[in-house]
Amino acid sequence: MNLHFNQSLAANYKSEPQKIRVLSEDWVANQSYCPNCDAEPLAEFTNNKPVADFYCANCNEQYELKSKQAKLSNIINDGAYDTMIERISSDNNPNFFFLTYSQEYSVNNFLIIPKHFFKPDMIVKRKPLLVSAKRAGWVGCNIDLRQVPESGKVFLVKNQQVIPRDNVTEQFQKTLFLRQ
Repeated sequence: MNLHFNQSLAANYKSEPQKIRVLSEDWVANQSYCPNCDAEPLAEFTNNKPVADFYCANCNEQYELKSKQAKLSNIINDGAYDTMIERISSDNNPNFFFLTYSQEYSVNNFLIIPKHFFKPDMIVKRKPLLVSAKRAGWVGCNIDLRQVPESGKVFLVKNQQVIPRDNVTEQFQKTLFLRQ
């Protein structure tokens, strides 16, 4: 597993968030695999699908990717509150990938939190945007990861060290009984 982003893909983007979206999604598409069944590569959903970036064509697991520079924190900024609540409450809610990267665009940590650990009370509603904002009244959310037990955090890469695939799949599957 190569831990470096393909930086040449970002040449056409001026916005840092757009660069990171392109770089991190490309990295997952080319370097990752399904933690549930070990199949690779993961397929990408079309852009702008609410709370879904990837899926496994083999076992149909869905994945949402959240990326940020620096360390993984307990509170993760996310998108629209209502969309997130609707999606994680649905029958086909996604698993969540969290990726942290360095200033040099290299993966520091990459983990999955299986979908059965996500509950609506983990999604914290933010204040609506001010009337002076471009999207006045829009309500975003944060994801509070403090409620996820350590057994619910399955690392594929931890502190720039790739975790053996067998270990990842075994740890992911240990908690599947919670979906019942």
